[in-house]
Amino acid sequence: MRLWALVRKEVLLLLRDPHALAVLFIMPTLFLLLMAGAMSSYMQDKPPALRLIIEAPQDDASQFFHAALQAQLPGSQLLADSDERLARVRLPADFAATLLDSPHQGPSLSFPAQFDKLSRQRLHSAVSIALAQTRLLAYLEDSGVVDAELSRGERLQLVQQRTQSHIDEQEQLASGDLSGRANASQLSVPAWLIFGMFFVVLPMAGGFQREQQSGALLRLRCLGLNLGTLVLSKLLPYLAINLLQFVLLLSIGLHGLPLLGLPALSLPGSAAAYPLLALSIALATCSLGLLLAALARSSEQALLLGGGINILLAAIGGIMVPKSVMPAAMAGLAEISPMSWALDAFLSLLVGHGSLADIAPYCARLLLFAAICGVAGLFLFTRRVQQSQWTTHY
Repeated sequence: MRLWALVRKEVLLLLRDPHALAVLFIMPTLFLLLMAGAMSSYMQDKPPALRLIIEAPQDDASQFFHAALQAQLPGSQLLADSDERLARVRLPADFAATLLDSPHQGPSLSFPAQFDKLSRQRLHSAVSIALAQTRLLAYLEDSGVVDAELSRGERLQLVQQRTQSHIDEQEQLASGDLSGRANASQLSVPAWLIFGMFFVVLPMAGGFQREQQSGALLRLRCLGLNLGTLVLSKLLPYLAINLLQFVLLLSIGLHGLPLLGLPALSLPGSAAAYPLLALSIALATCSLGLLLAALARSSEQALLLGGGINILLAAIGGIMVPKSVMPAAMAGLAEISPMSWALDAFLSLLVGHGSLADIAPYCARLLLFAAICGVAGLFLFTRRVQQSQWTTHY
């Protein structure tokens, strides 16, 4: 009965705190929608269009190169000149005369400072392919294989037939079978769902500090409440909130993203694995919240400590930056982050169509993390309450 009353008290305090509700529900939802939208074009088969300047002599070989480059960058704008600071592709004046030279001196590329590395690599690859096609055409013309009466479009089509192949991309499932490519939502939604769930540590730590500073915690102890009951009353509401976050954010991925023109999230894999994963993440976040609540000495410390650790775990755990693009040392460091374990488990389900057995090692790590943080948090929580009681009576 006492436990239910304390749980009800925590729920009422949360409902009266709009800032806590915003942190727990509105902010994770906005994060998920914004980041899923921002990453959707990057993760789709169709990359974003580029704007660049191509400086080339007015000859047939240069015009063919221009057409071949445009074909490699669909939707992009290849301008003759512009006052903007754009990437530039410069062809030498003797471009046509030196196509069959070996070794060959290709075009020169220059990039403005704001041109990101991924776009630089994409443009470099497109220029390399267009140049190879132009040199192949020069070789075919020199060998008399290509009819001189063919139009530029027909010659480009002929060269593309000889140089381009369709590459089928598939995902390797946890079972070892192959499946079609995962969509953008399956790769981006789990990361921000996990990030949002870990923000439960902020209201947990802040609420504990407010109760201690106002004397409410000490008055509850004077009623003879068992410390275990008191701790459990604080964990259960936030555990329920975490599970509600899990369901809500997955529902947004399933039904909300299509309304914004983004690919819908699908939930393949074992149906029983999702509740296990949700419970493992929730226990890990609530136990971490309990530990931070016991460590912080003021509401300000709770806010800085909770927010800082959450962002740090996300930064090294593959949430903000995918582990696939990290250096080997950073990728190894990511393995210490519980967010990384949760994300790997999620991807095993969503992308790898995994089973309970496939996510069991990740859930075991999360539960071990929860146990360590929970025991440490309970120990420090007990000391804090006892010290508060002794100081008051003194």
